[in-house]
Amino acid sequence: MASGSKKDKKTISFRIDPQIIEKLSDAAKEDKITLNALVDQVFDNYVSWDRKSAKAGWVLLKSDIMKLFIDSLSEKTLRRLATKAAKTVMKDTLLSISGKVDLESWLLITRYRSVRSNFAYQEFRNANQTKIVITHGLGPKWSLFHKVYYMQMLKDLGRKAIVDSTSNSLVIEIKNTSLH
Repeated sequence: MASGSKKDKKTISFRIDPQIIEKLSDAAKEDKITLNALVDQVFDNYVSWDRKSAKAGWVLLKSDIMKLFIDSLSEKTLRRLATKAAKTVMKDTLLSISGKVDLESWLLITRYRSVRSNFAYQEFRNANQTKIVITHGLGPKWSLFHKVYYMQMLKDLGRKAIVDSTSNSLVIEIKNTSLH
């Protein structure tokens, strides 16, 4: 199927509490999408991220609390923790959510994690590289942690990458050729 074309859809019916339907309808209007599109998103988020990430040990934490924790750490501690976390968390997360340890799985999880965290996520691909821009708004120490974290992950995946950051965003450029 060509990219951008409509996916085949299957019709199915459910009995749903009218109050939930009303809340979904209100959310669809607020998001300026159809109720059907919203329900499709809800189901996709559940089967692609919410269910799997919970089983993989991800927890929901208010960003202000996470920012307080990260801002209390020194840059040296942040770098050490980011490297250790990348080495211990990445493989388990990739396997538990996608079943594979490869760049496409990493991209998928990075995209889902960013979007589910309400970060602005943009991905650009061409023949030479994949470029990701993540705007998180959580400050320079969050950027530093994730710069080191993503660099280590991509290195462990055998990928050449440049990760640049500002106080509130990350730019990840991944070469389409591996290190090996």
